[in-house]
Amino acid sequence: MSNYAIAFVVNSQLRHRIVEADNKETALRRFFDEELKDFYSEDDQGFFYFKEDFADDRSRIGSIIEV
Repeated sequence: MSNYAIAFVVNSQLRHRIVEADNKETALRRFFDEELKDFYSEDDQGFFYFKEDFADDRSRIGSIIEV
């Protein structure tokens, strides 16, 4: 397993965690499930929108790096 540092800005608040997971997709899903349930729907569609916001080239509000 690897560690991933994930940061995401939501409602002008920075959410940041180190997440242990097998890959980036799993790390993002765990971060989404544990940190962002109040801001997106708790289903695959909510996760899809989160990932879209996370990596949007025009207004990127998320970052993930393997540490």
